[in-house]
Amino acid sequence: MAHALLGGFLIFLLRLGDVPISTVRTMLMVQGRKLPVALMAVCESAIWVIAIARVLSGNAINEPIKIAGYAIGFATGTVVGMWLEELLAIGKVMVRVISDKSVELRQKLLDDGFGVTAIRGEGRQGEVMILFVVLLRRREKQLLRDIQSIDPHAFITIEQVGEALGGFVRQPSLSGGGH
Repeated sequence: MAHALLGGFLIFLLRLGDVPISTVRTMLMVQGRKLPVALMAVCESAIWVIAIARVLSGNAINEPIKIAGYAIGFATGTVVGMWLEELLAIGKVMVRVISDKSVELRQKLLDDGFGVTAIRGEGRQGEVMILFVVLLRRREKQLLRDIQSIDPHAFITIEQVGEALGGFVRQPSLSGGGH
């Protein structure tokens, strides 16, 4: 029984290794980062082959602990991968903001080191300003705090940016302040 538990735990740990790699690899793949993606794919597939070989060794039907280790490792690895991807905050996003306080908001964002493009638009209630900000994902929380501090009712949309050329996307300082 102890041998079966150890086998199931090893399979769990292997899946806990390859699934988070898969999550981060997918994010880098979307951004077209070929070399890191290729290196991660080699590691991910090698770990997966070892894990599946351990599941299939012997009579897996009579050893449900192996299947449980595989399935629980996959589920846990998925959550860990999501957490890791969120922690790394890889890439850039574009944030669009429509606010009644767009002039004040634009100045606050500029003061905090964000590049902002403002254009006039037509909304339900008449003319509005639409603010566009392209930024590193790791600065997204700061941007949202800035927006909420000026206008908690602002309409905000956020989407991933595959590539951004030219313009102004400031790297955060080592202190994390962005100035």
